[in-house]
Amino acid sequence: MIKSNINRLVILLVIALLIPDFVYAVKVIVTPKEVIPGDVFLLKVEAGSAEAEFLGNKINLYPVKDNQLLAMVPVDIDITPGKYNIEIAVGKDRYKTEIIVRRHKFKTIKLTLPEEKVTLSPEDEERAAREAELLNKIWPESTDPAWNGRFTTPINTAVSTGFGVKRIMNEKKTSVHKGTDFRGETGAHVKAINSGTVVLTEDLFFGGNTLIVDHGMGLYSVYMHLSKFSVSKGDKVSKSQVIGSVGSTGRASGPHLHMSVRLNGLSINPESLFKLEL
Repeated sequence: MIKSNINRLVILLVIALLIPDFVYAVKVIVTPKEVIPGDVFLLKVEAGSAEAEFLGNKINLYPVKDNQLLAMVPVDIDITPGKYNIEIAVGKDRYKTEIIVRRHKFKTIKLTLPEEKVTLSPEDEERAAREAELLNKIWPESTDPAWNGRFTTPINTAVSTGFGVKRIMNEKKTSVHKGTDFRGETGAHVKAINSGTVVLTEDLFFGGNTLIVDHGMGLYSVYMHLSKFSVSKGDKVSKSQVIGSVGSTGRASGPHLHMSVRLNGLSINPESLFKLEL
C-alpha cells in the first residue's frame, strides 16, 4: 500500500512538471520594460477578463483577439525615476509585474520672442482659459479601440523640437514642450497617425487651426498650426489619410506641424507611441 501511494505521488509530480506554466498562471507582458518619463508602454494580459492598476489608477484593458487583453499605459513626464509595480487581478487571483522608469535629462533651450508672444493680454488669457476648458472636456472620454496596427508619423520630415524640451522665453517664462514639432512647408500634407474619429476642428488661440482625432482607449492625437483642414468634425479617418496641411496659424513663429498625443488625460511622447509594436 505504501509503495503504491509513493508511485502515485511520483506520477502526479511528473505530470505537474510536464504541464506548461500558463495553466497555472496568467501570462502578462510589458513592452518595453524600460521607459523614460512621458513615454507610453503596452500591457498585454492573456485572459478572458482582468483588471489592472498602475500608480493607483485603473488601467482600461480592451479585448484585441481571442483571450488577449491590451492597454496602452501613459507615464507622466513628472514621475520620479525608479521601479513601479503593475497589479493585475484575474478573478480571485492576483499578479504583479513591474516597469522601470529611467532617469532622463530633457534638453533646455532659451528663446527671445516678441513680448506679446510671452505675456498675454487679459482678453487673450480669457480666451486661452476658455479653450483649455473645452479641450479638458475631451480627454476623459474613452471609446472602443479604432486604431489599426502600428502608429505612423504624420509627416515625413525631421523633428525640430522634441517632446519634453524645457523652453525659457525672454529669460523669465518657462514652459515644457508637451508635443513634437515637425519641420514642414506651408501646404504640405498632414496625415492621421492611425484610424479614428475627428472630434475637433477649431481655430484656437495657441494652436491656431487645431484638429483632434479620437483613436479609442482614451488616446487622442492633436495636430496644430494647420493652414487648412481636409476633414470635418465627426468624420471617420483611416491611417495615413490626409487630414490637413502644414501652416503657421496660432502662436507659431513659422510654418511647422506641432503634434501632441493625449492618453488617459496625460501628454505623452508621440515618438514613443510610434515605436510600439502593435
